[in-house]
Amino acid sequence: MRKSHTYARPARLAALLAAGLATAALGLVASLSSESGAQRAASSTQTATVHGDGRTGPRGDENRDGRIDEDESGWDCRTTGNRVCGNRIVPDECKGAGAAVELCVTVVRRPAYDWQNPEGSRVDIPDGRAEVRGLDEKPGTPEFTAALRTLDAEWRAHH
Repeated sequence: MRKSHTYARPARLAALLAAGLATAALGLVASLSSESGAQRAASSTQTATVHGDGRTGPRGDENRDGRIDEDESGWDCRTTGNRVCGNRIVPDECKGAGAAVELCVTVVRRPAYDWQNPEGSRVDIPDGRAEVRGLDEKPGTPEFTAALRTLDAEWRAHH
């Protein structure tokens, strides 16, 4: 019985070696082909989701092209695209603001305002665009975000 066990071990090694070589060969063929397997599968098989209302494509895809574009009802401006909701164009002062772009746009759109200190002196604040332009901090930095929060807090304190 011991003798038959020793003959099985080289056969098992040979099978493992053959399987490894076959896998490597298939990987080489796949990498050399012009189209990956995923691309071939996607191009040869088209799927469409049909909803109860008879439309195809994902919910919110009004033009039925298979993807949700910015002006379609399925678009979520908080998580997709440039994450700026509404028809706002990002002003130059907010370009590169990163995660603070919404706060930056809010501050930039504010009008000039003023208030009176308890001792009677007046404080005039320029419009938001001028305030953001006057910041020393660079957009996209934590210091820029902190400065925007300060400007926003000051506005809220006086309105």
